[in-house]
Amino acid sequence: MKKIRLLALMMITVAGLVTPIFGRDMITPLMIDVRTEEEWNKGHLEGAVLIPYGQIAEKIGSVAADKSRKIYLYCRTGRRAQIAKETLEKLGYKDVVNLGSLENAARVLKVKIVR
Repeated sequence: MKKIRLLALMMITVAGLVTPIFGRDMITPLMIDVRTEEEWNKGHLEGAVLIPYGQIAEKIGSVAADKSRKIYLYCRTGRRAQIAKETLEKLGYKDVVNLGSLENAARVLKVKIVR
């Protein structure tokens, strides 16, 4: 009986560790700044990653292998984010949102701008 309890406790512990490590990408939306590195250095959303819109097709797999993961894009005006959105949709990403400007993205997502 003790062995069964110990085994059950071990399984619960392992399950609790696996979900945060492997399940996080499926739950946590990804914020991508598609501007230039120079623009990024002047300010970006806390927790965002930088992938300039012209490099989105080559680099997206390194940050979002799951094509059903929610992805938020932003730039200066929304134009580059729209181009990146269309590229991602052609690649099979299903939940991509263009939030327009950095300021609008910060407001909508309630995320701080890091300067």
